[in-house]
Amino acid sequence: MNKRYLPQQEIFNNAYLQKDSLKNLNKIIKTNANENEQETVQKNYNNHLLAELYSFSDSSGIDFQFFNLFYKREGITKDIDLGVDAGIFTIEKEDYNRYRGKRYGVSLFYKNLQLRLGKNDFDDFSQVVPSIFYKNSYKKHSYSLQYTYQNALFYTYTLAPYEKRINAHHISISDYITLKNQKNIWANIQINHFDNSDTELTAQFDWRFFYDSLFHPKFSYDFALEGWYTSHTKENSDFYSPSFADATLLRIDPHYLLNKYFGIRATLGTGYSFSDQQMPYKYGLWIFGNPLKRLSYSAGCLRSNASRGNYEYDECRASMEYKW
Repeated sequence: MNKRYLPQQEIFNNAYLQKDSLKNLNKIIKTNANENEQETVQKNYNNHLLAELYSFSDSSGIDFQFFNLFYKREGITKDIDLGVDAGIFTIEKEDYNRYRGKRYGVSLFYKNLQLRLGKNDFDDFSQVVPSIFYKNSYKKHSYSLQYTYQNALFYTYTLAPYEKRINAHHISISDYITLKNQKNIWANIQINHFDNSDTELTAQFDWRFFYDSLFHPKFSYDFALEGWYTSHTKENSDFYSPSFADATLLRIDPHYLLNKYFGIRATLGTGYSFSDQQMPYKYGLWIFGNPLKRLSYSAGCLRSNASRGNYEYDECRASMEYKW
């Protein structure tokens, strides 16, 4: 159904503190800020609280919102940390049904491994949600592996998985490669095996190949090439399931850091889809900052079309993390 060129399912990975969004924005702060605006000593904090608000809507009339709180306590033992999370969500279609739900769970962190046992409570049924997340690094690589089993609405953003109780085995493998001069490559493969006998395979990449500062040391920009390629083994009416679809975009991301309290970042990209022979696009704007040594935030929205007719979607996200 929806075409998103970056791993937005991360919000449902249940490895909330592993997310790259705040980390990358904080990297911009540390890269552009003056030395007297940076922390001279990196402290280790045992408590982490992350709040996230997410919204998705598209031209087919789907509207999805999600709010989540995640708390992590480090140092239970030398190698063991604990986490708890709770959230609420709604999904509806214009002039059709609306469904609500709650999500909560407990996570055990052992070194690079996270095990989560959660529960999704819907209006008229509930399900246990197991999740495994592993993350490690080797030389220039930071890679991760994740498995989750839950209702497919979190991967398709359609009503049919809720109404027909269609679940999905979700597997995601990612690698983030750090290159020289602020360059990097991110690659991801996702497999979703649905209860309706359909299997989805999606490959994505994001290559940040150029970075520079212009006019002012606090203003910088980078160019990136990104791609999204997906296929389904079975086309069905439950959700968008093409035998093949693709999109490749060239993108520019300028960002300006006013000070450590406030920065702004934009994105603008366009490209080509061979499967539908049209030009997909995306544009968005975010604000971010690190107003306190223990507090960071980011918020912004993105609009894009997909390689399918006149389909468009809007995606907004706000995150705030506090450590003590």
